[in-house]
Amino acid sequence: MTKFFLTLTAAVFLFGCATTYTPKMDQHIRGSAFKATDTGYYTAELVMKPNPPVVGINAAQLIIHDYEATDIPGLKITCTPYLPSKNLQPQAVPKVTDAGLGLYIIENIHFPEPGAWEIKLKIKGPYKTDTVVLQVPEVK
Repeated sequence: MTKFFLTLTAAVFLFGCATTYTPKMDQHIRGSAFKATDTGYYTAELVMKPNPPVVGINAAQLIIHDYEATDIPGLKITCTPYLPSKNLQPQAVPKVTDAGLGLYIIENIHFPEPGAWEIKLKIKGPYKTDTVVLQVPEVK
């Protein structure tokens, strides 16, 4: 009987730690890269400048919502371009600036060669840290 209660307690604890959310999917811009984060706490919408991106230095606008589709300012966001087909990550580090009301400006996104690039985002807020990988349009 004790073994049953220990197993039940462990299961409740593990499931409680692995919370996932069902986000409201509120996409603003047609053709943007849009996806919920790994746990669903945030949604990320990325618009490349220029679109489609080009080899060299690019920029982007990023809109972040929480799972209730509320704009979330004041987040700490790290951005990493990645080319999976060649396991390539540029050395240039993109700069992310909070423009307010859930809008973030990403500058210095370096794509050294053409291909199907991804943008890996780590989003750190006061209550939750989460990650998401967004597919960008083909870099030419």
